[in-house]
Amino acid sequence: MLLVAAAANAFQLPDPHFENWSLMFKDEPQLADWHGSNVSQIGLKFVFMKQQPGRTGKCGYVRNLSVGALGITAVGPGYITLGEPWQYLKGLTISSATAGTTGGIRWTHRPDTLAVWIKRTGQDTDKEDFHILYYSWMGTSQGSQYKNKVGKPTATERVNEESDIRLKTDGNEFGVDKKAQQVSEGWLRARAKYDDWTLIKVPIFYCSNAQPEMCNVIFSSGNYPAFRANDGLYDGNDIYVDDVELIYSSKIDKLLINGVEWKDFDPNSDKEQKVRLADLKIERLEDLKIEALRGIGSLTNIKNQTARFDGRKLGSEEMTITPGQVNGKPWLITVKAEDGSSTHTYKVKIER
Repeated sequence: MLLVAAAANAFQLPDPHFENWSLMFKDEPQLADWHGSNVSQIGLKFVFMKQQPGRTGKCGYVRNLSVGALGITAVGPGYITLGEPWQYLKGLTISSATAGTTGGIRWTHRPDTLAVWIKRTGQDTDKEDFHILYYSWMGTSQGSQYKNKVGKPTATERVNEESDIRLKTDGNEFGVDKKAQQVSEGWLRARAKYDDWTLIKVPIFYCSNAQPEMCNVIFSSGNYPAFRANDGLYDGNDIYVDDVELIYSSKIDKLLINGVEWKDFDPNSDKEQKVRLADLKIERLEDLKIEALRGIGSLTNIKNQTARFDGRKLGSEEMTITPGQVNGKPWLITVKAEDGSSTHTYKVKIER
């Protein structure tokens, strides 16, 4: 039983229930596996992430805060991430200020949904988006300039910066010196208030068949990041997060027969689905090739344009095909969830 539990946990994010508060920042407990967007500038420290009672046990909590000194202040977004939040200010010139997130965790899995319980409160929740974000990639990106408070580039070198990876949805508008290969993304941004714990599920879409090498997750109480935000930041908006779970599916989005999409295929059906042999346009049944895709969808990017994700093809470790007969027993397509949590069998009957 212990081995089964350990294997299942390998497909989940570290400390998904936000219970390990073993670090400190300015005398405040901090999560060990997750990082808050706390600010340490010109000798001052501002705490965005604090420990709070959760839906179960403790939870992650962050709040937008006004930070600064000597009359130089700005509101920053509160967010929790598996990566490393960063801020940069050249001297005391507030116009040069920029921020973001680099890195994440080592990761080779391909989940289909991120589920998390949240509360979101504040006086201005109707004016500002909160964000729930998952993305994965392979390779390494490098960037050297990022959008600052006045919309111009500030020079600072970063490795695996979020905007250098998410080129389809939140790309660094000043270019990337070295590109990584993004594999997937799940992103929700919404203006809403949740006074009670609410379960949110975010679908994850794929733009590559590759197996990722790293992933990152961000939960933001307000517009993220500060200077690519769509409509300002509001002091006091906050978010509570607890019990995050990655869900792995045994369903598929699209079926290809000999490279052509089967338009009448129903991915939610358990019944036999029929296709005519003449429609397959093959001379020999031995030439029949069946492929399945998952993770197809689209997102509205930071510039309110449509970013499309074409999905990924399932490999032999996730899908097996048992041949059938023409006008006889159906072809069986058995799909297994990557974490082994479920299987689904599709029945395809080929008729003359």
